[in-house]
Amino acid sequence: MRRQRTIVRAFEQAGALAADSARRAEELGTRVDFAWQQLASLAVLRSPASGRWFLDRPNWQRLCRRRCALAVVAGLLLVLLFAYSMSWR
Repeated sequence: MRRQRTIVRAFEQAGALAADSARRAEELGTRVDFAWQQLASLAVLRSPASGRWFLDRPNWQRLCRRRCALAVVAGLLLVLLFAYSMSWR
């Protein structure tokens, strides 16, 4: 996730936030790797032209909210599991 945030930050700093401002990875000083591919498969990074990409900020924000919600749910489940295990003592 840290690598994904780095990629997103590079797009934001370059202003590549729409199809008309799409950039190549080399222009952003980054490389196409596993984190990049994940973002592309989640439609956070979109390619209007061959090799040029831009950041779909609403999809990025949606992904961040989803991850945050999952973390909260996981935390609540851990608390409930702990409470349940303590009740057996």
